[in-house]
Amino acid sequence: MILKWFVIFTFITSYVNTSYSNDALLGSSEEQIFEPVLLTGTDADWKIEKPSGPGLQGYASKTSVFPGEKLDLFIHSVEPYKIEIFRMGYYKGAGAKHLSTIEKLPINKQTSISDQETMEANWKATLQIKVDQQWQSGVYLAKLTNISKKSSYINFVVKDRKPKATIGVLISTNTYQAYNNWGGKSYYGYNSTNKEAAVKLSFNRPYNNGRGSGEFFAYEYNMIRWMEKKGYKLTYFTDTDVDNGILSYLNTDLLLIPGHDEYWTKSMRDSIQEETSQRMNLAVFNANVAYWQVRLNKSDRVMTCYKLRAIDDPDRITHPKEVTTTFRSEPVNRPESEVMGIMYQGVPDQKQQPLVISNPSHWIFKGTGLKEGDKISGVVGGEVDRYDGKKKGVEVLAESPVKLYGKDTTAHLVWYNKPDGGKAFATGTFYWSWFLDSFGHESYAKPNKQIEKITENALDRLLEKNN
Repeated sequence: MILKWFVIFTFITSYVNTSYSNDALLGSSEEQIFEPVLLTGTDADWKIEKPSGPGLQGYASKTSVFPGEKLDLFIHSVEPYKIEIFRMGYYKGAGAKHLSTIEKLPINKQTSISDQETMEANWKATLQIKVDQQWQSGVYLAKLTNISKKSSYINFVVKDRKPKATIGVLISTNTYQAYNNWGGKSYYGYNSTNKEAAVKLSFNRPYNNGRGSGEFFAYEYNMIRWMEKKGYKLTYFTDTDVDNGILSYLNTDLLLIPGHDEYWTKSMRDSIQEETSQRMNLAVFNANVAYWQVRLNKSDRVMTCYKLRAIDDPDRITHPKEVTTTFRSEPVNRPESEVMGIMYQGVPDQKQQPLVISNPSHWIFKGTGLKEGDKISGVVGGEVDRYDGKKKGVEVLAESPVKLYGKDTTAHLVWYNKPDGGKAFATGTFYWSWFLDSFGHESYAKPNKQIEKITENALDRLLEKNN
């Protein structure tokens, strides 16, 4: 049943070239309360058939909100448009639940970039929504659609104040921003102007990738669809929330990382390493996680990472443990294997390679029928991790040959028994979730019963109270 909710919003921008009456919408300077039109479409209408491009884009004031909190949306539109809000999940295959529609929003032209260093848009707030108290924790997409039927997304997460869930799902918003080149800059030369990567990036700008959703549809959505289909009890939060200490009061049994969560702050690393050492377990269904150290400042809306220019990071002298280099490098010296048992090694020369089973007697393969040397085609690739042989308590489950930069090596699937009792499962590949739910990646993968059984076995053990 669709929940009724009210949107509180104040228009603060100047509108031009619109057939709508500003007076009717603005009234006075006081907030106006409107009940949006409900159920104007089906849950399947969340999909974008015609991307809008730069003529219709937006971003939210925060990566996440609690129910009852307000969230500002900053929108640029050269045509009148509407907003539909969806919670993303499985929903019997529909893929999302339609919660509300805000109709007949007028043209709203914004300026472009106000800060060439961070690519900050610094637009004026277009409207403000108050998140309904009944909204379930999850990943939400606000779909913007103009009168030409072109669309884009704004994403945000709704989190729980007192979650009853057994699994906490971390959404990798830092990495979304690292690859986002809106305004001309990301942390990567390949998609930055003049091939010069940025050092600082603002969250106050739209995502150029994912039709405005960032990296959400790459891996996280597939894992979320499958887990919600299976009925796991989930609560959701973002990198910013972990940086601000949400794990310290999160009463869950398991922290699950479904995405390519490559960029962590020191506070994130400290919290995740501490909380998953004993109190909760860890599942990493991706690769190249916790690789670069970053800093968040300006109310968590600017992210700094010098990367290969870390010698220029001013914190090298004042706060050496916060230098924005790889976690494994000096002066940080915190290899990611301390948390996950494995660590990043590179991008394979071939896109997809088979997962090769090396330890079939391990309990994690119970019910799969897999034997030593058996292969599951296409699972390993994108980026891969490996066990370096130095960390005690790591059980290698699969050893998959790959070629990196012309040299032969091996990618690993592992189970890690941590010294203080915590457990971790790490897949060491980008593509694992595509073999649970292949939505959007059907040309590369299809659901695989053996991958599903391995995943279920791992989650069952990770959720045991006394494992």
